[in-house]
Amino acid sequence: MKQTKSLSVLIFWVTVVVMFCVMPAFTDQSISKKKRTDWTNYFWFSANGTYLRQNLVDDEIDLTGLDEFPYAPYTVREKGYTPANVSGNPPAPINPYYVSKWLYSHP
Repeated sequence: MKQTKSLSVLIFWVTVVVMFCVMPAFTDQSISKKKRTDWTNYFWFSANGTYLRQNLVDDEIDLTGLDEFPYAPYTVREKGYTPANVSGNPPAPINPYYVSKWLYSHP
C-alpha cells in the first residue's frame, strides 16, 4: 500500500513538472503574433486602371511604400486583383469593381 501511494505521488509530481515545462511552448505570445504572409501573386493596377506589375502584397508594400491600412486620411493608390479575376495580355480585370487588395497612401 505504501509503495502504491508513493508511486502515485511520484507520477503526480512528474506530470505537474512536465506540464509546467511544456506549457510555455503553447502559450508563447510571439508565436501567435507572427505575421502571416500572403503568397498570392496579385496583379496591381493604378487607381485609374493602368496595369503596373504582378507581385506579392508584401513585396508591393516594400516597393511602393504604400500600405493596406484604410485609416483616414488616405488616397487609394493601387488595386490588387487575384489571377482568377484577371484576363488578357496586357492583363485587365474581369470585374473592375471586385478588388481583392487595396493599397493606400497616407499624406
